[in-house]
Amino acid sequence: PAYEGNPLVNAMCVGIIRHEDIQRGIASGVGNTVMYVGAKTGRDGIHGATFASEELTEQSEEKRPAVQVGDPFMEKLLLEACLEVVKSDALIGMQDMGAAGLTSSSAEMASKGGFGIEMNLDLVPQRETGMTPYEMMLSESQERMLLV
Repeated sequence: PAYEGNPLVNAMCVGIIRHEDIQRGIASGVGNTVMYVGAKTGRDGIHGATFASEELTEQSEEKRPAVQVGDPFMEKLLLEACLEVVKSDALIGMQDMGAAGLTSSSAEMASKGGFGIEMNLDLVPQRETGMTPYEMMLSESQERMLLV
């Protein structure tokens, strides 16, 4: 009964890869290009990770924008594009924009590389007009990757 309105979902992906082909979410070096690839950023998914951990109540419907909207076709395109870019010697690292979106992916990549990162939010592709920097940085819209 505890999970009746909010079922617990565990997912896992299992595969085989050569160790040298593993890509890491790292941004090291100075002056490297930072690329946002995939779907445009929207207001869906803002605080999605925290929403997923909350107890669902009558007021939960008000927080429905926290639920991410997936696009399986874009996911397939992004997957294929990432597999192609991995073959390039220009790639330093890549990371998905999951929980906390661009904020988390950029900070984590920079931290792992021991460097800072500078981004121009005017260049972030937006699905909706008038998005604030806060919304762009924390959006958890699906099918997005950060590449360095």
